[in-house]
Amino acid sequence: MQEVAALSTMVSAMWLTVAILAGGFARTRNRSPWYWFLLTFFLGPIAAFLLVVWPPLPAKVPAETFLQP
Repeated sequence: MQEVAALSTMVSAMWLTVAILAGGFARTRNRSPWYWFLLTFFLGPIAAFLLVVWPPLPAKVPAETFLQP
């Protein structure tokens, strides 16, 4: 029984670590870190795989750059 508890603790820690890493990686791909953290937390490796495979979003240009002469 202790083996099952130890294994479930280790799997839970790895699952949470993957969700945190996915949130950080989402920021580098111009996506919402919180959205991808939660998505990966609930869907796990499937969401992390989609984050890696999908192309990054285009970078947002600040409005101030259009106002300068």
